[in-house]
Parts: sequence; C-alpha cells; structure tokens
Amino acid sequence: MPLQYSPAKSSKVSKKQTNSPVKKFQKDVKKILLPATKLYDGKISKQNPSSPSLITENKLIVKDYNVQLDYQLSSKQDIMIALKLILDNRWSESSKLNNRYPTTETDSVEERIFSLKRLSSDAKVAILKFRKGFPSGLVTVTQLYSIFLNQNNTFVDKSVELGVRQGKLRKFVINNASPVISRSSNKFQSGKVTYGFENVDILVETETYFEMIKSAINASQEDLTATPEQRKLALSSLTNFQNYLNKSPSALYVTGDTFANQDEVSYLVKSGFLTLSSNHLNEIEVSQYAISYPSCGTYLKMINAGRTWLVKLLNKGKFKELLEDQIQSKWEGFTPQGNSKMNNFRAPFFGYDLNWVLADALGAGVIEVFNTPVGRGWRLTGKV
Repeated sequence: MPLQYSPAKSSKVSKKQTNSPVKKFQKDVKKILLPATKLYDGKISKQNPSSPSLITENKLIVKDYNVQLDYQLSSKQDIMIALKLILDNRWSESSKLNNRYPTTETDSVEERIFSLKRLSSDAKVAILKFRKGFPSGLVTVTQLYSIFLNQNNTFVDKSVELGVRQGKLRKFVINNASPVISRSSNKFQSGKVTYGFENVDILVETETYFEMIKSAINASQEDLTATPEQRKLALSSLTNFQNYLNKSPSALYVTGDTFANQDEVSYLVKSGFLTLSSNHLNEIEVSQYAISYPSCGTYLKMINAGRTWLVKLLNKGKFKELLEDQIQSKWEGFTPQGNSKMNNFRAPFFGYDLNWVLADALGAGVIEVFNTPVGRGWRLTGKV
C-alpha cells in the first residue's frame, strides 16, 4: 500500500491577532508619510507623463478641420517656392519651422551637427556620412499636396505640369516604390496592418538635375582608372542624354532606340540615370526605360520608413489617433527625466524633420489632420 502524506497539525500556519504593542506600533508607522514623502508623491501625481503611451487614451475632441499647417502656402504662391520651402527645412537642426534643436549659427553643416547635444561623436559622424550620400533636391508630389492643403490635388498637378513644360521642373515616376498601408476591416483581423507598394512621383529642379549630369561628365573624364574608350563612352552617353532631356522636358521614359548606340543605354542604366520601367519579369523584354535620379532609392527608403513608422504608431491606439505633440515625443523618444533621446537623429532618419513625414502621409491620404482644443490631431484614414 503506497504511503500517503498528510500534514501534521503543527505544520499548519494560522494567523492570529496579536495584542503586542510593538507589532501595533510597527503597523502604524508604515501608514505614516513623512512631510518630504508627501511632497514627493504630490509632485509625481501632478506631473504629466513624458511618454504618450502613458497617457490615458480617450478619443480626441474634434474642434474643426480648418487646419493651418506650419508650412502651408496659398494658391497665390508658386510651386517653386513650395519646393524651396521643403528643401530649406528638411533637416530638423536647420529648420526655420521650429526651434527644437538650437545649434551654432553657421552655414556649415558640420558645425551645426557637432553643436547638437545628447548625441555621441559617432552618431554625429554617422549623420554627416549619410547626408553626404543623400540625393539633394528631391521632394515627393504628396508633400506638395499637403503644402497646398486648402487647394485640391488638381491644383498641384497642374502647377507641376506647367513647371515641367516650362523646363523648371523634372518629374520622375518610380515604379512600386511607395508603401501602401491599410488596416483590415475584417472583424477577425481588427487592427491588422498590411503592406503593398505603388508608384511614386518625385520632383527636382531641372537646374539641379543638369548640374548632376555635368558633375557626372567631369568625374568620368577625371577618372584615371578608366580607359580612353570608357571615357569617350561616358562623355557621349551623358551628353546625348542631356540633349534629349532639353528637347523633351516632359519625357518620363526612353526606348531602346532613342540612342543610336546600345552601349550608351547600358552606361546610363549603370550610372542610375535610366532604370527598367517595370519590376515585373514578364515585362522586362519591353525595350523601355524610365528616366531616373541616381541614388533616389536612398531618399525613397527614408520616406517609406517614415510613413511605415507613423502608421504603426497610430495603429497602436484604440482610436488610431494622436496629438501632434505626442507624435513628436515618440519621434524623438524621451527619458524618464524628460530629456530627448534624439532618436530621430539616428538611423534611418538622421535628423529628417517630422513635418515632412506627416506631409507625405497626409498628401497620400494615409492620415487626416484636425484641430482639437489642445492642438492638432492626426488620425489614420484606413486608406488602401
């Protein structure tokens, strides 16, 4: 017969009320708060939480949708002014739209970056390295939609088309380059975020683009490792390419027979000035190439990272919305002491200003903006 264990009566623990004056005194002391402790607890209870995630989430009160953004322009202002506005304020430390990151008053990018606080020297070097290879002069059409928020998108499209025909702007269509982010309406997949890709339109001033071609010509002719034949091919390819662009300011694509020499087409593809116009394998045989901007992938990667970050952040909340100050707080990151972690100055954004992340998503219809009694609010639209 197997042994069975049953606890002895002596092993059972029972709590009994004690009348010991010492025990009673110890319990009473624990309930007493010293004056300093009361003061500390009072300060803590009155403090606003430093992180948006700690804020009790309630649906934001919509005051109206008549929003005036910090960078908004009227229809009386030129599209070229809008481009300059974005480019002059795209980096947070030099943006005139806010003064969150006071830096040394200088035109030197290096001095401004190294005057930033709460960033290590390695982080500052990484910023300078990234920006050195960052393509200059690019903006997305969706950002322009937000700048002219009180006008419809057709106003921007017509202004862009006019600028292209006048030879002031160069437009590029990059296939499958922008994320399409949607929230499932299926009750069994509530809040699930899915991703796809769509074409994106980017713009640059024609003068900036031609300066890039000129720099590429000079670099090819100064390349001591290249043979005379290679330098000759580079010169003819880039010169013929620029001549074609001058004659066709609205051209988005070229065909294989646009250039007499197929080697020139191959050179332009290798240099990043032309790309295959489709990412679908069954269309690769079509002899059509999209005119492109070298290294624009670096720019689009950052824009896409910003849109994805924003959607994921808003999607965490019950009502898929946050105040702009809360978004900014998450963008930077804050310590429990209330100091900025400067996360936005690290990969993948390296100081890119939040205004243009919001502008891109707003122009794409991914989010909407509205006024509340305590500031601007931003909400996911659920657009595919």
